[in-house]
Amino acid sequence: MTTRLLAAVVALACLAGPAGANPTGLPAGGSAMTDMPADLNVGIDQSKRGTQLNLDLVFRDESEQPVTLRQAMGGRVTILVPVYFRCPMLCTKVLNGLLDGMRAFPAGFDVGATFNVVTVSMDPKEHADLGAKKKAAYVAEYGRPGADAGWRFLTGKKEAIGELLASVGYRYEFDKAFKEYNHPSGIVILTPEGKVSRYFLGIGYDDDDPDPNRPLDPAGRPVKAPTYQTLRLALVEASDGKIGSLADQITLTCYRFDGQGYSLNIRRAMQAAAVLTLLALGTGVFVALRRERRAAAAAGLAAQTSPPTGGTP
Repeated sequence: MTTRLLAAVVALACLAGPAGANPTGLPAGGSAMTDMPADLNVGIDQSKRGTQLNLDLVFRDESEQPVTLRQAMGGRVTILVPVYFRCPMLCTKVLNGLLDGMRAFPAGFDVGATFNVVTVSMDPKEHADLGAKKKAAYVAEYGRPGADAGWRFLTGKKEAIGELLASVGYRYEFDKAFKEYNHPSGIVILTPEGKVSRYFLGIGYDDDDPDPNRPLDPAGRPVKAPTYQTLRLALVEASDGKIGSLADQITLTCYRFDGQGYSLNIRRAMQAAAVLTLLALGTGVFVALRRERRAAAAAGLAAQTSPPTGGTP
């Protein structure tokens, strides 16, 4: 049996389970988490997972030309990054964290080829001049071919921006006193069809991320930052198997997303082990029977071709 066939069997075993089971291990509908004070109408509502976005919303590209969300996504798995380009600190940290994460991806898993990134300004007063400058800087830092077409920095009208961000559960508000936006930090993973797949909160994708403002878990402790590998696997998951390696597919079917990363699903691992045990036993029995039949056939052939003994010369 080839390695690929064996891996496929493992994947099928991991996929087996009771009807209606949640393959991700997340509570139905997700959960609402925010990294902002509770008295502000600011945060990220993760119950929007599975929501179909309006891909015909029109924005402005880096040349001030109209572009739809559908065109910006290009039919690929997409990382949606809500920011505003004049943000004095947090938005830059979000973009820098994403940049570091994507540069850690293996060669061939690239923006513009494997997935797209759509950075959208929440400020309707911003235009292409700011978006173009941000794009030039980040595409140059990223340094991989194809990123210019796959990493978009969009601006737009208030209505389009508001509908898009409300659809993904991203809540923000304008602070008139400081003339800045109060907003959460995070990115959203979209399927090629434009559905919300995953959320990543915070500003980094490394276990050693020192961000003191990470969201809190139910015990009040900062949620551990996901790894670069977790971010990449989330993109593979959102593609429904269209990108990534066979090993990625096995990982995703045998593991579940626990809000911080992909952890082993014990039930599925036991199912996989049981199937592999039965497969090994079945293979052993098959090999043994095949050898026995070959030995019997060889003995019969030898008996037929051997000269008779004890006869008259």
